[in-house]
Amino acid sequence: MNTTPASTPATPSFDMERPNVARLYDYFLGGASYLPVDREVGEAMAVDAPHWALSARMTRTFGRRAVQTMASAGVDQFLDLGSGTTAGGGMHLLARINRPAARMVFVDSEPISYELGRQLIDDDPGAAVIKLDFRDVDAVLDHPVTRGLIDFDRPVGLLLAGGLVFVADDEDPGSIVRRYLELLVPGSMIALAHFSDDSSHPEIRAELNWVRRSYERTGSPLHARSREELLSWLVGTEILEPGFVRTGRWRPEFPLTEAQMRCDYGYVGVGRVV
Repeated sequence: MNTTPASTPATPSFDMERPNVARLYDYFLGGASYLPVDREVGEAMAVDAPHWALSARMTRTFGRRAVQTMASAGVDQFLDLGSGTTAGGGMHLLARINRPAARMVFVDSEPISYELGRQLIDDDPGAAVIKLDFRDVDAVLDHPVTRGLIDFDRPVGLLLAGGLVFVADDEDPGSIVRRYLELLVPGSMIALAHFSDDSSHPEIRAELNWVRRSYERTGSPLHARSREELLSWLVGTEILEPGFVRTGRWRPEFPLTEAQMRCDYGYVGVGRVV
């Protein structure tokens, strides 16, 4: 496998003047690790794109259900790429409900995400946060923390529940996904969540245009992909039921509300490496 990246992504610096995508995500999830500039954008989105915050919460819920599904299937080690500010907020603990010895490595380059994750995980020997950009596949896979907690000769649960929307087309996000998948043995699983712009609802399409303009302020523009392109990234895996579906429709625990039914900003799914 060729593991030489074309370039090493820069680690973002702490910027108090510009809204930040990781802190915005925390705002939408009801956290407290954001700044006034993030709250300003988030409050505007709540008015002009109310389904966007709901979509963020639904994506997070999908990630939690995906981890539980993987653990129930026997996976007990996980790599969470672009984990966000809630890195230490319970994903590894969810896995341990079914797999008490489960280990998890969270990867995020945003300073607040990294520091908060470290604080929340504290001295847990089976979990760690590393401050890296997940696009630098070599650095993530070769990091001593990754190698110390993850045994790639056994099945691994790979989580990509949102970060790829900020990877530009010229960085070839599909290639990034495939390079991670190449290292995973059969029985491994990947959870993928991604933003799309093919909603049939005029209201959602209008919100989408507004959200895109808002994210331009962060310096991390959103990149939408079609369902067909996203599925091409998962070649070599068997997609679990109910398939690659709208965010709220992946094994919902409760009947969907009308707002959740209309919230079709993207697609999610879990694939098993075969």
